[in-house]
Amino acid sequence: MRFPRHTPTLHPQRGASLMVMLVILVIGVSALLVGSLNSSALNNSRQQQTAAALAQAKDALIGYAITYGDNHSGQVHGYLPCPDYGGGNPEGSAEPVCGIQNVSVIGRLPWATLDLPTLRDGNGECLWYAVSGTYKNNPKTGLMNWDTNGQLLAYASDGTLLTPPDNQVVAVIFAPGAPQPGQNRSGTTAPVCGGNYTATNYLDSGIVNGSSYNNADIVTGKFIQGANGGIVNDQMVFITRQDIWNAIQKRTDFQLTSPNNPLIQMTTQVALCLANYGKHNSPNDNNSLPWPAPLSLSDYADNTKYDDSAFLYAGRVPYSVTTSKAITSNSFSNLMTTATCPAGWAGIDPWWNNWKDHLFYAISQAYKPTNYTNQDCGTCLQINGSGQYAAVVMFASSRLVGQVRASDTTGANSIPRGTISNYLEGNNTSNFSGANGNENYQTGSASSTFNDVSYCIDQNLNVTPC
Repeated sequence: MRFPRHTPTLHPQRGASLMVMLVILVIGVSALLVGSLNSSALNNSRQQQTAAALAQAKDALIGYAITYGDNHSGQVHGYLPCPDYGGGNPEGSAEPVCGIQNVSVIGRLPWATLDLPTLRDGNGECLWYAVSGTYKNNPKTGLMNWDTNGQLLAYASDGTLLTPPDNQVVAVIFAPGAPQPGQNRSGTTAPVCGGNYTATNYLDSGIVNGSSYNNADIVTGKFIQGANGGIVNDQMVFITRQDIWNAIQKRTDFQLTSPNNPLIQMTTQVALCLANYGKHNSPNDNNSLPWPAPLSLSDYADNTKYDDSAFLYAGRVPYSVTTSKAITSNSFSNLMTTATCPAGWAGIDPWWNNWKDHLFYAISQAYKPTNYTNQDCGTCLQINGSGQYAAVVMFASSRLVGQVRASDTTGANSIPRGTISNYLEGNNTSNFSGANGNENYQTGSASSTFNDVSYCIDQNLNVTPC
Protein backbone atom coordinates (compact mmCIF):
# COMPACT_ATOMS: atom_id res chain seq x y z
CA MET A 1 0.00 0.00 0.00
CA ARG A 2 1.37 3.32 -1.01
CA PHE A 3 0.91 6.29 1.15
CA PRO A 4 0.65 9.67 -0.43
CA ARG A 5 3.87 11.75 -0.23
CA HIS A 6 3.64 14.53 2.31
CA THR A 7 4.93 17.84 1.02
CA PRO A 8 5.73 20.40 3.78
CA THR A 9 3.83 23.63 3.55
CA LEU A 10 5.88 26.88 3.33
CA HIS A 11 4.82 29.81 5.51
CA PRO A 12 5.51 33.15 3.82
CA GLN A 13 4.83 35.00 7.08
CA ARG A 14 7.91 33.48 8.71
CA GLY A 15 10.28 34.76 5.98
CA ALA A 16 8.71 38.16 6.06
CA SER A 17 9.29 38.36 9.81
CA LEU A 18 12.97 37.63 9.35
CA MET A 19 13.24 40.34 6.74
CA VAL A 20 11.56 42.86 9.05
CA MET A 21 13.92 41.96 11.89
CA LEU A 22 16.91 42.35 9.60
CA VAL A 23 15.72 45.75 8.42
CA ILE A 24 15.17 46.86 12.01
CA LEU A 25 18.66 45.67 12.94
CA VAL A 26 20.23 47.54 10.02
CA ILE A 27 18.30 50.69 10.89
CA GLY A 28 19.38 50.41 14.53
CA VAL A 29 23.03 49.91 13.67
CA SER A 30 22.86 52.77 11.19
CA ALA A 31 21.28 55.01 13.79
CA LEU A 32 24.01 54.17 16.28
CA LEU A 33 26.67 54.78 13.65
CA VAL A 34 25.14 58.07 12.55
CA GLY A 35 24.73 59.11 16.18
CA SER A 36 28.36 58.27 16.86
CA LEU A 37 29.48 60.19 13.80
CA ASN A 38 27.31 63.15 14.76
CA SER A 39 28.71 63.09 18.30
CA SER A 40 32.26 62.94 16.97
CA ALA A 41 31.56 65.78 14.55
CA LEU A 42 30.04 67.82 17.37
CA ASN A 43 33.08 67.24 19.58
CA ASN A 44 35.40 68.20 16.75
CA SER A 45 33.38 71.34 16.10
CA ARG A 46 33.52 72.27 19.78
CA GLN A 47 37.26 71.69 19.92
CA GLN A 48 37.81 73.80 16.83
CA GLN A 49 35.74 76.64 18.27
CA THR A 50 37.64 76.43 21.55
CA ALA A 51 41.03 76.42 19.81
CA ALA A 52 40.07 79.38 17.63
CA ALA A 53 38.83 81.42 20.60
CA LEU A 54 41.98 80.72 22.61
CA ALA A 55 44.25 81.60 19.69
CA GLN A 56 42.41 84.87 19.05
CA ALA A 57 42.67 85.83 22.71
CA LYS A 58 46.39 85.03 22.80
CA ASP A 59 47.07 87.14 19.71
CA ALA A 60 45.11 90.05 21.17
CA LEU A 61 47.01 89.94 24.47
CA ILE A 62 50.39 89.87 22.74
CA GLY A 63 49.26 92.76 20.54
CA TYR A 64 48.23 94.69 23.64
CA ALA A 65 51.67 94.15 25.21
CA ILE A 66 53.79 95.07 22.20
CA THR A 67 51.91 98.34 21.63
CA TYR A 68 51.41 99.30 25.27
CA GLY A 69 53.80 102.24 25.07
CA ASP A 70 52.12 103.47 21.89
CA ASN A 71 48.69 103.50 23.50
CA HIS A 72 49.67 104.66 27.00
CA SER A 73 51.59 107.92 27.09
CA GLY A 74 54.78 107.87 29.12
CA GLN A 75 54.93 104.07 29.34
CA VAL A 76 57.12 101.32 27.93
CA HIS A 77 56.01 98.19 26.09
CA GLY A 78 55.37 94.79 27.64
CA TYR A 79 52.44 95.18 30.04
CA LEU A 80 49.26 93.09 29.97
CA PRO A 81 45.81 94.17 31.17
CA CYS A 82 44.27 93.23 34.48
CA PRO A 83 41.48 90.64 34.26
CA ASP A 84 37.79 91.41 34.60
CA TYR A 85 36.66 90.12 37.96
CA GLY A 86 33.42 91.93 38.47
CA GLY A 87 34.75 95.00 40.19
CA GLY A 88 31.91 97.25 39.12
CA ASN A 89 33.25 98.10 35.66
CA PRO A 90 31.29 97.23 32.51
CA GLU A 91 31.50 93.52 31.79
CA GLY A 92 34.52 92.64 29.67
CA SER A 93 36.56 95.59 30.93
CA ALA A 94 39.90 95.14 32.65
CA GLU A 95 40.06 96.22 36.28
CA PRO A 96 41.86 99.59 36.59
CA VAL A 97 43.90 98.19 39.50
CA CYS A 98 44.30 94.51 40.35
CA GLY A 99 45.88 93.49 43.63
CA ILE A 100 49.30 94.56 44.84
CA GLN A 101 52.64 94.85 43.07
CA ASN A 102 54.13 91.61 41.73
CA VAL A 103 51.15 89.50 42.82
CA SER A 104 49.41 87.50 40.08
CA VAL A 105 45.65 87.71 39.54
CA ILE A 106 42.92 85.70 37.80
CA GLY A 107 39.49 86.53 36.41
CA ARG A 108 37.57 86.63 33.18
CA LEU A 109 39.28 87.67 29.95
CA PRO A 110 38.77 91.44 29.47
CA TRP A 111 37.45 91.04 25.93
CA ALA A 112 36.10 94.59 25.65
CA THR A 113 39.44 96.12 26.69
CA LEU A 114 41.12 93.99 24.02
CA ASP A 115 38.58 95.08 21.37
CA LEU A 116 37.37 91.51 20.99
CA PRO A 117 33.90 90.02 20.73
CA THR A 118 32.70 87.84 23.59
CA LEU A 119 34.93 84.91 22.74
CA ARG A 120 33.36 81.62 23.80
CA ASP A 121 34.61 78.07 23.88
CA GLY A 122 32.87 75.13 22.22
CA ASN A 123 30.56 74.79 25.21
CA GLY A 124 29.45 78.41 25.01
CA GLU A 125 31.50 79.63 27.98
CA CYS A 126 33.45 82.90 27.91
CA LEU A 127 37.20 82.67 28.47
CA TRP A 128 39.11 83.14 31.72
CA TYR A 129 42.55 84.70 32.17
CA ALA A 130 45.44 84.68 34.65
CA VAL A 131 48.24 87.26 34.48
CA SER A 132 51.61 87.26 36.22
CA GLY A 133 52.13 89.99 38.79
CA THR A 134 55.31 90.99 36.96
CA TYR A 135 53.40 91.74 33.74
CA LYS A 136 50.08 93.24 34.84
CA ASN A 137 49.77 96.93 34.10
CA ASN A 138 48.60 98.17 37.50
CA PRO A 139 50.33 98.15 39.88
CA LYS A 140 53.42 97.77 37.74
CA THR A 141 56.52 95.78 38.58
CA GLY A 142 59.81 97.55 39.35
CA LEU A 143 61.54 96.90 36.02
CA MET A 144 59.73 96.00 32.80
CA ASN A 145 62.23 94.81 30.21
CA TRP A 146 63.15 91.69 28.28
CA ASP A 147 64.69 90.07 31.37
CA THR A 148 61.45 90.37 33.37
CA ASN A 149 60.24 86.82 33.92
CA GLY A 150 56.76 85.44 34.41
CA GLN A 151 55.61 83.94 37.70
CA LEU A 152 53.19 81.30 36.39
CA LEU A 153 53.80 77.64 35.51
CA ALA A 154 52.06 75.63 32.78
CA TYR A 155 51.85 71.83 32.70
CA ALA A 156 50.80 69.33 30.05
CA SER A 157 47.88 67.03 30.85
CA ASP A 158 50.31 64.39 32.17
CA GLY A 159 51.95 66.86 34.56
CA THR A 160 55.03 67.69 32.46
CA LEU A 161 56.29 71.25 33.03
CA LEU A 162 56.16 73.06 29.68
CA THR A 163 58.56 75.99 30.15
CA PRO A 164 62.16 76.41 31.45
CA PRO A 165 62.93 78.53 34.53
CA ASP A 166 64.19 81.52 32.53
CA ASN A 167 61.13 81.66 30.28
CA GLN A 168 58.17 81.27 32.58
CA VAL A 169 54.56 82.02 31.81
CA VAL A 170 53.28 85.60 31.94
CA ALA A 171 49.64 84.83 31.12
CA VAL A 172 47.26 81.88 30.75
CA ILE A 173 43.94 81.90 28.87
CA PHE A 174 41.40 79.23 29.82
CA ALA A 175 38.40 77.70 28.08
CA PRO A 176 36.35 76.25 30.98
CA GLY A 177 34.49 73.62 28.99
CA ALA A 178 31.40 71.85 30.34
CA PRO A 179 30.60 72.16 34.06
CA GLN A 180 32.11 69.55 36.34
CA PRO A 181 30.24 68.04 39.31
CA GLY A 182 29.91 70.59 42.08
CA GLN A 183 30.38 73.63 39.84
CA ASN A 184 27.58 76.20 39.90
CA ARG A 185 27.54 78.49 36.89
CA SER A 186 24.26 80.20 37.60
CA GLY A 187 23.95 83.88 38.41
CA THR A 188 23.53 87.25 36.77
CA THR A 189 26.72 89.08 37.74
CA ALA A 190 28.05 88.51 34.21
CA PRO A 191 24.93 89.15 32.12
CA VAL A 192 26.66 89.10 28.72
CA CYS A 193 28.69 85.95 29.24
CA GLY A 194 26.28 84.49 31.76
CA GLY A 195 27.06 83.07 35.16
CA ASN A 196 29.30 84.47 37.87
CA TYR A 197 32.85 85.51 38.71
CA THR A 198 33.78 82.61 41.02
CA ALA A 199 36.77 80.92 39.39
CA THR A 200 36.20 77.54 41.05
CA ASN A 201 32.83 77.29 39.29
CA TYR A 202 34.62 77.32 35.94
CA LEU A 203 38.19 76.10 36.39
CA ASP A 204 38.98 72.61 37.60
CA SER A 205 41.31 70.91 40.06
CA GLY A 206 42.65 67.41 40.47
CA ILE A 207 45.61 65.14 41.11
CA VAL A 208 47.72 64.04 38.15
CA ASN A 209 50.55 61.55 38.65
CA GLY A 210 50.61 62.28 42.36
CA SER A 211 50.73 66.08 42.08
CA SER A 212 47.86 68.44 42.86
CA TYR A 213 46.75 71.11 40.42
CA ASN A 214 44.07 73.75 40.73
CA ASN A 215 43.48 76.00 37.76
CA ALA A 216 41.47 78.39 39.93
CA ASP A 217 44.31 78.85 42.43
CA ILE A 218 46.32 81.92 41.47
CA VAL A 219 48.39 81.73 44.65
CA THR A 220 50.22 78.57 43.60
CA GLY A 221 50.13 79.65 39.95
CA LYS A 222 50.33 76.07 38.64
CA PHE A 223 48.01 75.43 35.71
CA ILE A 224 47.43 72.14 33.90
CA GLN A 225 46.01 71.36 30.49
CA GLY A 226 42.78 69.38 30.62
CA ALA A 227 42.23 66.03 28.94
CA ASN A 228 39.08 64.69 27.29
CA GLY A 229 37.11 62.81 29.90
CA GLY A 230 39.61 63.76 32.59
CA ILE A 231 39.07 65.25 36.02
CA VAL A 232 40.27 68.53 34.51
CA ASN A 233 38.57 69.53 31.26
CA ASP A 234 39.87 73.10 31.01
CA GLN A 235 41.67 73.85 27.76
CA MET A 236 44.34 76.53 27.91
CA VAL A 237 47.00 78.40 26.00
CA PHE A 238 49.76 80.43 27.60
CA ILE A 239 52.10 83.31 26.84
CA THR A 240 55.74 83.27 27.94
CA ARG A 241 58.28 86.02 28.50
CA GLN A 242 59.87 85.23 25.15
CA ASP A 243 56.52 85.31 23.34
CA ILE A 244 56.16 88.95 24.40
CA TRP A 245 59.72 90.07 23.75
CA ASN A 246 60.27 88.15 20.52
CA ALA A 247 57.23 90.03 19.19
CA ILE A 248 58.45 93.39 20.50
CA GLN A 249 61.88 92.88 18.95
CA LYS A 250 60.24 92.42 15.55
CA ARG A 251 59.04 96.02 15.67
CA THR A 252 60.95 98.12 13.15
CA ASP A 253 61.69 100.71 15.84
CA PHE A 254 63.21 98.05 18.10
CA GLN A 255 65.99 97.05 15.72
CA LEU A 256 69.45 97.93 17.07
CA THR A 257 70.23 99.69 13.79
CA SER A 258 67.13 101.89 13.94
CA PRO A 259 67.62 105.52 15.00
CA ASN A 260 64.09 105.35 16.41
CA ASN A 261 64.96 102.52 18.78
CA PRO A 262 64.02 103.87 22.24
CA LEU A 263 66.84 101.86 23.84
CA ILE A 264 69.44 103.46 21.59
CA GLN A 265 67.88 106.86 22.21
CA MET A 266 68.01 106.17 25.94
CA THR A 267 71.70 105.21 25.80
CA THR A 268 72.48 108.38 23.87
CA GLN A 269 70.55 110.59 26.28
CA VAL A 270 72.18 108.97 29.32
CA ALA A 271 75.60 109.72 27.85
CA LEU A 272 74.51 113.31 27.16
CA CYS A 273 73.28 113.63 30.73
CA LEU A 274 76.61 112.42 32.12
CA ALA A 275 78.45 114.84 29.84
CA ASN A 276 76.15 117.62 30.99
CA TYR A 277 77.30 117.01 34.56
CA GLY A 278 80.83 117.94 33.46
CA LYS A 279 79.53 121.34 32.31
CA HIS A 280 78.17 122.27 35.73
CA ASN A 281 81.22 121.97 37.95
CA SER A 282 82.84 124.88 39.75
CA PRO A 283 84.96 126.30 38.28
CA ASN A 284 83.33 125.95 34.88
CA ASP A 285 86.50 124.77 33.15
CA ASN A 286 86.60 121.69 35.36
CA ASN A 287 85.22 119.00 33.04
CA SER A 288 85.27 116.19 35.59
CA LEU A 289 82.62 113.49 35.25
CA PRO A 290 80.94 111.60 38.12
CA TRP A 291 82.07 108.29 39.52
CA PRO A 292 80.10 105.21 38.42
CA ALA A 293 77.72 103.34 40.73
CA PRO A 294 78.67 99.83 41.94
CA LEU A 295 77.83 96.77 39.88
CA SER A 296 76.01 95.05 42.76
CA LEU A 297 73.09 96.91 44.34
CA SER A 298 70.53 96.20 47.05
CA ASP A 299 67.63 97.09 44.74
CA TYR A 300 68.12 97.36 40.99
CA ALA A 301 64.72 99.00 40.47
CA ASP A 302 65.34 101.89 42.88
CA ASN A 303 67.01 104.95 41.35
CA THR A 304 68.39 106.04 44.71
CA LYS A 305 70.45 102.84 45.00
CA TYR A 306 72.46 103.85 41.94
CA ASP A 307 74.85 105.82 44.12
CA ASP A 308 78.23 106.99 42.78
CA SER A 309 81.19 105.30 44.47
CA ALA A 310 84.62 106.92 44.88
CA PHE A 311 87.58 105.47 42.95
CA LEU A 312 85.37 103.16 40.91
CA TYR A 313 86.29 103.45 37.23
CA ALA A 314 83.69 101.06 35.82
CA GLY A 315 80.22 100.26 37.09
CA ARG A 316 76.62 101.28 36.57
CA VAL A 317 75.30 104.66 35.50
CA PRO A 318 74.87 106.75 38.69
CA TYR A 319 71.65 108.47 39.66
CA SER A 320 72.84 109.98 42.95
CA VAL A 321 76.16 111.82 42.51
CA THR A 322 76.66 113.37 45.94
CA THR A 323 80.11 111.78 46.37
CA SER A 324 81.32 113.32 43.12
CA LYS A 325 79.57 116.62 43.84
CA ALA A 326 81.52 117.02 47.08
CA ILE A 327 84.73 117.00 45.02
CA THR A 328 83.71 118.95 41.92
CA SER A 329 81.32 121.46 43.56
CA ASN A 330 78.75 120.52 40.95
CA SER A 331 75.26 121.99 41.08
CA PHE A 332 73.63 118.56 40.62
CA SER A 333 72.99 115.99 43.35
CA ASN A 334 71.01 113.63 41.12
CA LEU A 335 71.24 112.84 37.43
CA MET A 336 68.79 111.31 34.95
CA THR A 337 66.06 113.88 35.56
CA THR A 338 64.49 116.55 33.37
CA ALA A 339 66.19 119.18 35.55
CA THR A 340 69.71 117.80 35.11
CA CYS A 341 69.65 116.34 31.59
CA PRO A 342 69.50 118.08 28.20
CA ALA A 343 66.19 118.66 26.45
CA GLY A 344 64.37 115.51 25.47
CA TRP A 345 64.77 113.62 28.72
CA ALA A 346 61.03 113.55 29.49
CA GLY A 347 60.42 111.04 26.70
CA ILE A 348 63.38 108.95 27.83
CA ASP A 349 62.53 108.85 31.53
CA PRO A 350 60.16 105.82 31.42
CA TRP A 351 62.77 103.87 29.48
CA TRP A 352 65.49 104.80 31.99
CA ASN A 353 63.24 103.78 34.87
CA ASN A 354 62.71 100.31 33.40
CA TRP A 355 65.99 99.64 31.58
CA LYS A 356 68.65 101.30 33.75
CA ASP A 357 69.89 97.89 34.89
CA HIS A 358 71.14 97.33 31.31
CA LEU A 359 73.38 100.42 31.31
CA PHE A 360 77.05 100.45 32.30
CA TYR A 361 79.55 103.28 32.53
CA ALA A 362 83.34 103.53 32.52
CA ILE A 363 85.33 106.70 33.22
CA SER A 364 88.93 107.60 32.41
CA GLN A 365 91.63 108.57 34.89
CA ALA A 366 91.84 112.04 33.40
CA TYR A 367 88.12 112.79 33.86
CA LYS A 368 87.55 111.32 37.31
CA PRO A 369 86.03 113.75 39.86
CA THR A 370 88.63 116.32 40.87
CA ASN A 371 88.78 120.04 41.57
CA TYR A 372 91.32 120.55 38.80
CA THR A 373 90.68 122.42 35.57
CA ASN A 374 91.39 121.79 31.91
CA GLN A 375 91.30 118.01 31.86
CA ASP A 376 93.11 116.35 28.97
CA CYS A 377 93.56 112.80 27.85
CA GLY A 378 96.92 111.77 29.17
CA THR A 379 95.25 108.63 30.47
CA CYS A 380 91.92 108.11 28.74
CA LEU A 381 89.85 105.25 27.43
CA GLN A 382 90.20 103.68 24.00
CA ILE A 383 87.71 101.87 21.81
CA ASN A 384 88.99 98.98 19.69
CA GLY A 385 92.55 100.18 20.34
CA SER A 386 92.14 103.75 19.13
CA GLY A 387 90.88 107.18 20.15
CA GLN A 388 90.97 109.00 23.47
CA TYR A 389 87.71 109.22 25.38
CA ALA A 390 86.68 110.71 28.69
CA ALA A 391 84.06 108.01 29.30
CA VAL A 392 81.94 105.37 27.64
CA VAL A 393 78.33 104.30 28.24
CA MET A 394 77.47 100.71 27.32
CA PHE A 395 74.03 99.20 26.79
CA ALA A 396 73.70 95.44 27.28
CA SER A 397 71.43 94.07 24.57
CA SER A 398 69.37 90.90 24.92
CA ARG A 399 71.05 87.96 26.58
CA LEU A 400 73.32 85.71 24.56
CA VAL A 401 73.97 81.99 24.98
CA GLY A 402 75.48 81.27 28.38
CA GLN A 403 74.37 84.53 29.98
CA VAL A 404 72.14 84.34 33.05
CA ARG A 405 69.93 87.34 33.68
CA ALA A 406 67.98 87.75 36.91
CA SER A 407 64.39 88.95 36.98
CA ASP A 408 64.23 89.70 40.70
CA THR A 409 65.48 93.15 41.65
CA THR A 410 66.26 92.35 45.29
CA GLY A 411 67.34 89.40 47.39
CA ALA A 412 69.27 86.23 46.63
CA ASN A 413 67.62 85.71 43.24
CA SER A 414 69.06 89.02 42.02
CA ILE A 415 72.68 87.89 42.52
CA PRO A 416 73.36 87.17 38.79
CA ARG A 417 72.98 90.91 38.18
CA GLY A 418 76.33 91.40 39.91
CA THR A 419 78.23 89.38 37.28
CA ILE A 420 79.23 91.63 34.39
CA SER A 421 79.70 88.73 31.93
CA ASN A 422 75.93 88.15 32.13
CA TYR A 423 75.50 91.50 30.38
CA LEU A 424 78.59 92.60 28.43
CA GLU A 425 80.91 90.68 26.13
CA GLY A 426 84.50 90.70 24.87
CA ASN A 427 86.84 93.40 26.17
CA ASN A 428 83.91 95.13 27.81
CA THR A 429 83.75 92.23 30.26
CA SER A 430 87.45 91.52 30.71
CA ASN A 431 88.34 95.20 31.29
CA PHE A 432 85.45 95.93 33.60
CA SER A 433 86.58 94.32 36.83
CA GLY A 434 89.57 96.09 38.31
CA ALA A 435 89.34 98.98 35.85
CA ASN A 436 91.73 101.84 36.54
CA GLY A 437 90.66 104.37 33.94
CA ASN A 438 92.85 103.61 30.92
CA GLU A 439 91.11 100.54 29.47
CA ASN A 440 90.52 99.55 25.87
CA TYR A 441 86.82 98.82 25.42
CA GLN A 442 85.14 97.18 22.45
CA THR A 443 82.44 97.94 19.94
CA GLY A 444 81.26 96.18 16.80
CA SER A 445 78.36 94.76 14.85
CA ALA A 446 75.89 92.57 16.70
CA SER A 447 76.60 88.85 16.44
CA SER A 448 75.92 85.63 18.31
CA THR A 449 78.83 86.40 20.66
CA PHE A 450 78.70 90.20 20.96
CA ASN A 451 75.85 92.71 21.00
CA ASP A 452 76.88 95.59 23.27
CA VAL A 453 75.98 99.11 22.11
CA SER A 454 78.34 101.90 23.21
CA TYR A 455 78.33 105.70 23.16
CA CYS A 456 81.50 107.64 23.86
CA ILE A 457 82.01 110.97 25.63
CA ASP A 458 85.01 112.69 24.05
CA GLN A 459 87.46 115.16 25.57
CA ASN A 460 85.16 118.09 24.79
CA LEU A 461 82.20 116.32 26.41
CA ASN A 462 80.56 115.62 23.07
CA VAL A 463 78.68 112.33 22.66
CA THR A 464 79.12 110.09 19.64
CA PRO A 465 78.53 106.42 18.82
CA CYS A 466 81.74 104.56 19.62
